[in-house]
Amino acid sequence: MENLFLAENELNKFGKVENLSQKVEALLNQQKANWELVKTNFESLSQTKIKKFQFKNSEINIQFNPARITSTSAKVDKKSIEERKCFLCLENLPSSQKGILFNNDYLILCNPFPIFKQHLTIPKLKHIPQNIENNFRDLLELSEELHEKFFVFYNGPKCGASAPDHFHFQAGLKNEIPIYSFINSNETDEKLFVEKNNVKIFLVNNEIQNFLIIKSNNRIKLEENFYEILNSAKRILNSNEEPLINILSFYENDIYKVIIFFREKHRPTQYFEEGEKKLLVSPASVDLGGLIIVPREEDFNKITRSDIENIFKQVHLSKEILEKILSEICK
Repeated sequence: MENLFLAENELNKFGKVENLSQKVEALLNQQKANWELVKTNFESLSQTKIKKFQFKNSEINIQFNPARITSTSAKVDKKSIEERKCFLCLENLPSSQKGILFNNDYLILCNPFPIFKQHLTIPKLKHIPQNIENNFRDLLELSEELHEKFFVFYNGPKCGASAPDHFHFQAGLKNEIPIYSFINSNETDEKLFVEKNNVKIFLVNNEIQNFLIIKSNNRIKLEENFYEILNSAKRILNSNEEPLINILSFYENDIYKVIIFFREKHRPTQYFEEGEKKLLVSPASVDLGGLIIVPREEDFNKITRSDIENIFKQVHLSKEILEKILSEICK
């Protein structure tokens, strides 16, 4: 399987390789040149239809992306997972797919069904379940290493991960996710809830979204606070399992900015409707970050502002519960 891993001398034919951001751009160029599926799907992104909705201090974009139908409609129940081969295990990757080793623990791959003009999937080499515990530090390291253009995101096993049986992150272009503008704006709904050990934790409750932001220039302290929040959420939600969670991680000007969406549920009622009432929308990190992916053109044409408000209200954990989670760590 060694031929899966592209060395620097091979990557160098397709771009600069001075840092990890440049290496993955070279990887993307190599894959477009050698894998027809990737070339076709990335080229089709330039023709993607986008519809924009403006809310107070936030923007939500709807992207019509038919190539994402498999992911959006993925069956993630235990029986379905057990009956299919894991598409992130090395032995099951397409022969044309190549990657870059990261920390001898991950393989950085080009996502063949992209949402972004540069889109990565980053699975562990080992086949272990999707669970952020013991892996959060890797999210921060990847965010720092890829920070020139990319943000890194994590979908929990029960709220967006189409491969909940194999641990992985994804990465996309920062300037293509609306929430990136939000967290860099001076006019936001951020409320500083607690500050300790050089870590600031904010609660955001805007017109349609409820989420947390952790900011710090100290990776170790940020990690400690993240696990405090995660454990507090387990207590408040009375569960020993990982809460429904989506995470987006940015690194800029020596500051980590980690966005946490705690969830009420995975899919809204519209997903399960029939006929005209159906909207095939299955929100994960990217969708909650303001880029909602719809694989059916009929949904792209008919989705409304009130639909977005209703879907987000269903899947977000309430402001009141988020306050309880944060209050626990302030004791």
